[in-house]
Order: sequence, then C-alpha cells, then structure tokens
Amino acid sequence: MTIKHTLIAALIAWSAIALAQEIPAGTALPVVLNATLDSKKLMGGETISAVLAQEVPLPDGGKIRSGIQVTGRVLKIDGTRDGGTLVKLRFDHVHEKGRDIAIRTMLRALASPWEVQEAQLPKVGAVERDASASGITTQIGGDFVYRGGGQVMHDDDVVGDPVKDGVLAVLRPVKKTGCDTGSGERRLALWLFSSTACGVYGFRFLEISQPGTAEPIGDVVVQSTKNVHIDRGSALLLITVEAPK
Repeated sequence: MTIKHTLIAALIAWSAIALAQEIPAGTALPVVLNATLDSKKLMGGETISAVLAQEVPLPDGGKIRSGIQVTGRVLKIDGTRDGGTLVKLRFDHVHEKGRDIAIRTMLRALASPWEVQEAQLPKVGAVERDASASGITTQIGGDFVYRGGGQVMHDDDVVGDPVKDGVLAVLRPVKKTGCDTGSGERRLALWLFSSTACGVYGFRFLEISQPGTAEPIGDVVVQSTKNVHIDRGSALLLITVEAPK
C-alpha cells in the first residue's frame, strides 16, 4: 500500500470515528413522523421519514438543530400467530447540513398525534402573581412542566427545565424492556415526553415488542393484534445506542 493510499484509508477511518462520536450513545432524538405508517400499504425497503422536534444538545457542546430530517427504512412486514401484524423498522440516518450521519437507535416511546396535541395544551390558565403557574403542561407519560419560570417535575422531584421548544430533562429507568436504563445526571431533549416515558401512548392494540436493544441492535418491532397503523404526526422518542463492534 502506498503512502497516499494509507493516508486515504486513515482519513476514512477518522471520519467514521468522528461521525460516530458526533451523536454519542444515550442521546435522545424526539421526532415526528412525516407520513403515516400502515402495514397494509408498506413495503420492505421503503423509506421512513421524520423531523426532529427539538434542538438536541450534545455532551461536547455541539447541537443538532430542530427541524432536520431523520430517516430510516422498513425492514419487514409480517403476520403474527394471533392474526395480527408486525412491522420491523430501523432509524439509521440524521441529515444535518448536507451530511448524512449514520446512527443506531432504539425506540423508547411512541405517542399518537392526539397525545402530542394534549401535551402542548396548558392545564392551568395565566395567574397574575405566580409566573410559574402560567401555563402548566403535562408531558406524555405524566411529568408536569411549569413553563412560566418553573421546572419539570416528576411527583415531588425536579427532573429538568423547560426550554423554548421542549424540555431538557433526565431520563429515568423503568422496569420494562428497553426502558431499564436512564440517563443518570445527563439532561436530554425529551420534547413532550416525560422522564419515565416508555412504551405506547394513544394507540389501541399496538405495542413495541422489540425496542431495538436486542440483536440485531437498532431493529425495532412494533406489532398489533390488528393492522399496524401509526398516524402522520405521531411522536417517537428515539435513543441512540452503541453499534456492535
């Protein structure tokens, strides 16, 4: 191998490492679906497109801006033993500033458009002498957000703070498959999701049967006792995971 080829190989390897470190494992990516996923109409290999709902801060001080596209693909559509349907999918790229950044993710929570809308509606009207009570919202999963100068609360515990386009809060472990790991002290961009959000909200008959934490890492399975139908405008809480070495 010539010196030129060695330098090119080293540059390619360095670039791959840099991209992998750009969005480290444990980063929350709250996204909104651009199109409905319906197992009656989906095909294997079809692209899935979503939009990042909140600006995401990174441990190195960098940020991923809201509104960028996050894409994946349908891997498989199949029937289940009980007469239902399953869809296997994977989100694997973030498209930031003309670059395609490869990611590996698991699906922590999924919420319907109705749940998304409800989480944005204040439950308490404006209170003149108490700014912290001026617009209390309830996150998907139950946390309360005091948007007039208060904090994000899980019962009596402070778990984060509101920001202009969502919340920055810790993710707490829940005793369910795919949710048993939290973020420790690291505050993540959870948008409308609570610190204990886990599973499916607002969909009947639908479940996350494989969140993407088992081999092959990143392959998510959602299934239903009927047809799998996830509406456009639904929200997904993706968490980046370590790719197998």
